[in-house]
Amino acid sequence: MKRILRMKCSYCGHWNKVPTSKIFIEQNTFDSKVKAYIRVYEPLEVVKCKKCEVIAEPEELIRIVKEKMS
Repeated sequence: MKRILRMKCSYCGHWNKVPTSKIFIEQNTFDSKVKAYIRVYEPLEVVKCKKCEVIAEPEELIRIVKEKMS
């Protein structure tokens, strides 16, 4: 499934659009009867920030994790 992710550059803070493909990876669990899958995104092309450097490359997987607000 193709998706467009908006990613913030870690250096300059500029928001960029990254074309990705959503895939699911099986995660090992302590119980053999339970299967868990992690959603990750694989970039379809090399994406460079419009202001500085490379953000995403096809051989990297992107996992989105929510930050805990305190």
